[in-house]
Amino acid sequence: MKELVGKFLAQLHVIIIAYSAYSFYGEYSSHEEQLAMITDQAPGLEQQIQAAQKKLDEIKKFREDIEQSKEKVNQVFANIERVQKQLPSEISDIEVLDYFTKEARGLNIPEIEPNPLQEQPLGFYVSKPYKINGRGTFLQFLIYLERINSSERLYNIKSLSLVADKEPQKSRFQVINMNTMIDTFKFNSSHKETSGVDEIVDLPPVEEGAPGKRKRK
Repeated sequence: MKELVGKFLAQLHVIIIAYSAYSFYGEYSSHEEQLAMITDQAPGLEQQIQAAQKKLDEIKKFREDIEQSKEKVNQVFANIERVQKQLPSEISDIEVLDYFTKEARGLNIPEIEPNPLQEQPLGFYVSKPYKINGRGTFLQFLIYLERINSSERLYNIKSLSLVADKEPQKSRFQVINMNTMIDTFKFNSSHKETSGVDEIVDLPPVEEGAPGKRKRK
């Protein structure tokens, strides 16, 4: 028995070396399999990194566009405020009707009938339309509308209808009937214009650089 134990102990180091070699081979094989798996996944990871970089560039470009849009909106808003301040605070029907009538008389258009209509709030300003009916020649009405258009007060010729008069003509110039709608405007003190810039959602800051690449083992 002692002889058998002695032989076993003499061969023990061989058994240990063989077991260690087997274990090392198993670990090495597992490592090779993991390395092969990572190598196979590398092209897909590269594509994901490129796609992430593209998305990052698009986000940065979008943020730049938003900043430029904010500047443009603020400029438009400033222009609106400037125009708003140039409008009168009130509209006097007496003054406007008197202006329309005097211009017509100055052009020998006796049959002119301006009538005020209801005010229409339109945001930062209020529109006041006037319906004007008249009878005269085409040239008279052409000059009449040109004078209104060049007035210091802001007017807008909203609609215009010119129809030949059916009554017998006493003049060598064709008499026509004019129907027009002319708007004037005033400042709307009850309205506060907003630029809308504050409503634009702020995006989170974009970090520089693409997502890090995974290191191979």
